[in-house]
Amino acid sequence: MTTLLTHIWIKPGKEKKWEGILKTMASATHEHEEGVVRYEYWKGQEPNFWYCLLSFRDKEAFYHHQMSEHHETQDFADVIADIRLEYVDPVQGGGSGLARTEDPPLPDDATDDQRTAQERYPISIADWWKGRA
Repeated sequence: MTTLLTHIWIKPGKEKKWEGILKTMASATHEHEEGVVRYEYWKGQEPNFWYCLLSFRDKEAFYHHQMSEHHETQDFADVIADIRLEYVDPVQGGGSGLARTEDPPLPDDATDDQRTAQERYPISIADWWKGRA
């Protein structure tokens, strides 16, 4: 499984456009992607700051999402001031019900989109997670 928490800072004055984009993304993701487990947006307490919690059944489903038409056709550059992807690993028995975040190698027959996504969004597994529940 691949789970991440995205930290998103929106440009001042672009909040309404951003919320339109995120609603479109959430709807299209849930409607068209079989591999999505969780896909949720949250407003933070800091002005113009949002989170997105994403969880996919595996790395291939995550990369499919990142390279999907509904993702690639959004005008993110117009609204996003900064973004940081933080890969997270659910604590087993901690209540989320999600499986561990893993980074298996791409298959030998990986598509060009999968290889591009791996270059753009490499999954980072923290060393201190290894061997912990």
